[in-house]
Amino acid sequence: MENEENDLNGMYMEGLTLLYEGKDDDLKKAAELFLKASSMGHLPAKRTIGFMYLDGKGVERDLEKAYEFISEVAVSMDPLSMYMLGRMYEGGLGVEQDDREALRMFASAAEMGIPEAVEDADRVAARLTEKRNRKLRSRPILNLEISDVDVEAVCCKAMFDSVTRGDIEVVDTYKGPELIREDEDGIEVICSECPFCGKKVKRVSKNKIY
Repeated sequence: MENEENDLNGMYMEGLTLLYEGKDDDLKKAAELFLKASSMGHLPAKRTIGFMYLDGKGVERDLEKAYEFISEVAVSMDPLSMYMLGRMYEGGLGVEQDDREALRMFASAAEMGIPEAVEDADRVAARLTEKRNRKLRSRPILNLEISDVDVEAVCCKAMFDSVTRGDIEVVDTYKGPELIREDEDGIEVICSECPFCGKKVKRVSKNKIY
């Protein structure tokens, strides 16, 4: 087992040396080595060949294959893979565009020390907030409705102001999505009804059409 691991690491390092050389033949050989190591479960090789498919370096560009390799490594909480996956979700590269998944990946990568991910997470979060606020402004103030990812409609002006300020938000809990706010002691509490007008929270599909 130890010898196999040493062989895989050696194969990976040889591939990196060829990759940094940058010549076409070296890049192709590096891709072959990374693919071979990937087939034997070497995660850094999977990440690197994923990046190569994303850039079309040493292999024909294939965004779906890039997503397949990178997402597999991201599951193991590899920060570089999570960061790149965030960029893919944000740009719709090899996967359906999804700002919420992009934000989740960027936030995780930022927590694990990828400095670029902080700015990216802030940018995507601001875009999601503006999109949510536009949606709420376009919908009648009548019912308090949440989906599995966000507040979909509000019941009163006070709730609208609290949601758009970010004081009240939807959080995925062990019981499923819940509307959360902080009490006077700064402790997060679940809102089963509006704290201002008493309207009950209703769960709906985020695709509900008004």
